[in-house]
Amino acid sequence: MRYEEEKKFKGMQSFVKRKFEELENLENASVSEDEWERPEGGGGNTYVISNGNFFDNCAVNFSSIYGKDLPSTALAKTLKKEAKHGYQAMGISVISHPKNPHIPTSHMNVRLFGILDKNGEICDWWVGGGYDLTPFFPYKDDIIGWHDDAKKFLEPYGANFYKEFSENCNNYFNIPHRSERRGIGGIFFDDLRDFPSIHQSVSFLQGVVVSYLNSYTDIVKKRQNTDYDKKQKEFQLLRRGRYAEFNLVYDRGTAFGLQSNGRIESILASLPAEVKWSYKKSEDYILQEKKLLEFINRDWNV
Repeated sequence: MRYEEEKKFKGMQSFVKRKFEELENLENASVSEDEWERPEGGGGNTYVISNGNFFDNCAVNFSSIYGKDLPSTALAKTLKKEAKHGYQAMGISVISHPKNPHIPTSHMNVRLFGILDKNGEICDWWVGGGYDLTPFFPYKDDIIGWHDDAKKFLEPYGANFYKEFSENCNNYFNIPHRSERRGIGGIFFDDLRDFPSIHQSVSFLQGVVVSYLNSYTDIVKKRQNTDYDKKQKEFQLLRRGRYAEFNLVYDRGTAFGLQSNGRIESILASLPAEVKWSYKKSEDYILQEKKLLEFINRDWNV
């Protein structure tokens, strides 16, 4: 069974790759793709576009790893069986850092965590994932559309899914030491065991992928031809520093990858290729950041 699910996750990765390739002129970009293996078991595929006309960089990663000892970041509170015979974790992770500061950074991931039986088959599981948006120059209609799309997608699955998942997103993508959120939210779920079969669980994750791509590409189409100047690009690069801070300090996915001896280059491929930190900010930056934080720290899911 687990190999059937791996094929579905690889299919999700291929689908996202095709959609991202439609956004970028690959002849003018650097494209890297490689297969990798994990000594303890499993491996994955990492696909990166960088230095393009559309992307500063993006990454579309697939991984499927297995082992005996559960990493401390593996949330297994809903699992009914102990991991006597090991575990398997598979998923895809997507990050988009567009060149144009009027197009938000976006992130999406879906994952399956399974407990294996003595035959190496998944006998208990949970799923997790979601997607979120990090604008630099926010547009109200883009944000409202982003949340409306998520709500419409989730409504058939459960009356409280959007409310719960959007609140999870606001709480999870939070930078406590900055007293601000990473972006304007979206949906985030973990430890989800609401579906009666593993096939239905993975089907739900496939729907998450499609919902993310449809919503994000709608925003891209509206903003990709918006002009920008050096000051706006500088603001984007400085604000990307917040993104890096969250990923390196608080992100559980990053921690899980490092604790499970994952491939370091693939784990850190989500970081922006170009980013700046500055000890002293200009008055223009301070004013623009104040405007941005009014959007970021607002509850758009109400």
